[in-house]
Amino acid sequence: MDNLDLLRGVAALAVVLFHYSNSTLPTIKPNPLGPLFSWGDLGVQVFFVISGFVIPFAMYQSGYTIANAGRFISKRLIRLGPPSWLAMGLIVAIYYAALWKNGKPIEGMDWPGMNIESVLGNMFYTFEIGNIKPFYSVLWTLEAELQYYLVIAFAFPLMVNNKTSKVHYLLLLSILASSYFLHFGHVIFFKYNSLFVMGILAFLYMIQRIDRNFFFSCGLAAIMICSFQLDFPSAIAGGLTMFAIVFMKTTNRFAKFLGGISYSLYITHHFSGITAEFAAKWLFGGSYDPSGKVVMLFIFTAIAISFAFLFYKLVEQPFIRLAGLIRFKQENK
Repeated sequence: MDNLDLLRGVAALAVVLFHYSNSTLPTIKPNPLGPLFSWGDLGVQVFFVISGFVIPFAMYQSGYTIANAGRFISKRLIRLGPPSWLAMGLIVAIYYAALWKNGKPIEGMDWPGMNIESVLGNMFYTFEIGNIKPFYSVLWTLEAELQYYLVIAFAFPLMVNNKTSKVHYLLLLSILASSYFLHFGHVIFFKYNSLFVMGILAFLYMIQRIDRNFFFSCGLAAIMICSFQLDFPSAIAGGLTMFAIVFMKTTNRFAKFLGGISYSLYITHHFSGITAEFAAKWLFGGSYDPSGKVVMLFIFTAIAISFAFLFYKLVEQPFIRLAGLIRFKQENK
């Protein structure tokens, strides 16, 4: 579905512009465009809804059954894990390079330390559960993704059972959206459930398991729950993404390109941005007037996209192919 590339690309670019203009790069903040891109952190919510849709849709096309749960989790870990570990290693290298070069860490870098708990917690994405800080901020979303994979691995067969009725769907979706309430706001598992549920609703509608009235009714309910669980902007971003997946049909070549490298861009833009800023500071002094900060914002973003493309080709794509070698039992050879 080409419209997913557009959504992924916009979401990844929004996160980059949000971080670069508001937090990650000291030499270009405060940035005149910072307030404009302050909404960019909602790109994460867009990613969650897309995952909520894409994962069960791929499982549906591949003939997934509960017997393939181990294969499914293995495929997802191979697909996402090694690229994120390498990106993590690049950030660790930058941290210690800054200590060696400047005798102090990079400004604004909240470092969790290098003990065994932090290393394992970062590698296996147990930040909320283990109360562990990530080596760099974007990693926390992979914990939410992994928890969703564990949930959908067992919930999916119930979704595509031919005997499932609207009552059963309501019960299942209510259970999936309930963990926030069961933990009274202090959620350590499946915290962003309402956003993933929006994606699941889009999936069920697209495979014609629910009709339009049911989709809209449950979709609005999920938006209201999300507003209560998280906040109103997250609910709006999630809801718009849910409806865009179903009803938006537009895309273009740049969106397809950006969507393809969106994961690489997401997990490497901290490294490429910090590195580019260091080089610019070394070459030009790193002092800019407001217009210069705007120009450098877009230069750093272009560098991030270029580095993400290389990372995608050299790192992410090989692991996509490797994950593709793991097939479900029902798949055609």
